[in-house]
Amino acid sequence: MRINPVQNYHYPHYTNNKSATGIKPSSQYFNNPVSIDSEKNTAFPGYQFYSPINFRGVIKASPALSLAKKIPLEDRLASVLQVLTQGDVVIIDKTLKAAQKSLKEVGNSFNNIIKRIFYIEDDNLHASLAFFKNHNNELEALNTNKFGIGLRSTDSIYKMQQGDSFYVFPNDMLIVNDKQLLIKDKPLTDLSMQRNIFVKAFDFTEQVTPIINRQNQKSIYSILQKATTKGKTLTFADVGGQDNVISSLKKGILYPIKYPEAYRNASLNHGYILYGPPGTGKTLIAQALANETNASFIKLNGLEMESKWVGQSEENWRRLFDTAKENQPCIIFIDEFDAVAKKRGGADVYGDKVTNQLLTLMSDVEKNGDDVFVITATNRLDMLDSAITRSGRFGKHIEVKAPDTKDGVLKIFDIHTKNKPLADDVNKEKLADELLKLKTTGADISFIVNSAHENAFERSGIYKKMENGTLSSLDIENMRLTNEDFQQAIKEANKKTTRTPIGYR
Repeated sequence: MRINPVQNYHYPHYTNNKSATGIKPSSQYFNNPVSIDSEKNTAFPGYQFYSPINFRGVIKASPALSLAKKIPLEDRLASVLQVLTQGDVVIIDKTLKAAQKSLKEVGNSFNNIIKRIFYIEDDNLHASLAFFKNHNNELEALNTNKFGIGLRSTDSIYKMQQGDSFYVFPNDMLIVNDKQLLIKDKPLTDLSMQRNIFVKAFDFTEQVTPIINRQNQKSIYSILQKATTKGKTLTFADVGGQDNVISSLKKGILYPIKYPEAYRNASLNHGYILYGPPGTGKTLIAQALANETNASFIKLNGLEMESKWVGQSEENWRRLFDTAKENQPCIIFIDEFDAVAKKRGGADVYGDKVTNQLLTLMSDVEKNGDDVFVITATNRLDMLDSAITRSGRFGKHIEVKAPDTKDGVLKIFDIHTKNKPLADDVNKEKLADELLKLKTTGADISFIVNSAHENAFERSGIYKKMENGTLSSLDIENMRLTNEDFQQAIKEANKKTTRTPIGYR
């Protein structure tokens, strides 16, 4: 059934007339009625108004709205509920600004995208109420007030705190302070032609529909990906050559999260600084730690938190820590930490404010004993402010260096070649000695293995077969990475003049 938009109705002429039916309204919002003699009521048939209506001198509200507000709120609400569909919200409040504020405070309570908002102005309720159709197209009432309200359904009364939503049905009663609001399936008389007078409609369908369509297409597209490929969970077993670093993080973070009773009287470090050359696996270690602890993981680059608007950077950091506290236990990983925690006292006064904000947030975490741990990574420990690196903030410093043992290099090499077929002429022990001599990092070894894989594709003619469309699954199965492929990859990594030599610090 097509329902004409509320805002399309327009009735410029209203008269102050007597009800044709003579039926009196039943709501408590008609207080102290005073009978008057008047003509027939053509604006709101079915209702008889008992107080004099004078349109002279009305400035803030239109004459029609003043008259409409004398209709019981329960009837006005019932009229709007007749056209309510999934994605619609009805908000009742004294002013539109107050309604907006109330919705902002409980916005996370809605479990679907808001397409339309209907605002009903009411001066007598002295509270705010919202109604919406959920994903099952059932009506729910939402308490948008900072105080509790009651819901009487059959013979039971339920307490609703701010943000609570309950199913409501016809003849249920909402109890707000000393007032009651009856839920009706229809008003006393048909108000559809006058609905635009007492309701302001805000339609966002055109804005949200493209967003919904895009998300639906992404969801449909991801079905095959999720059904055929399962993401590998990164663990400490996937990190090679960093046994000492892993041991320190286990003792400082993993065990306190898993066995909190053992650390009840202990003072924990909530801030860690991982320092060392690029490519040594600092990010990898942090991600593996989060998976080992089943903790929430937030990864960001220090520069991502900066803002050109003064004061916005500090607000970003406060929101970040609030999010982490709401999702405890949580590990925050900040790369390029020296970009935001540099020494204070220079020309960058705004950078000093960010550092001060970060110090305050870390002190609060330590004081409150939150299960929030911040792991940072930097190549320049000497650039960090001394207040940042002291105990209580980021007092635990762990060096993450290139593997300095053959076993460490071999472990990293095995991780990166785990699912890659190697030819018989590949001597892993000899390759590990060569990579150790070159002082390769974990990132260097990953780069060399991937380059060797590309060399094998080229040597086996796989790229050419891809170009010609003649590639078969047998070609992939028969391909092997040879010692020649690795030697060429090592040579290519060292001969690039634009690339920092392997192992350079």
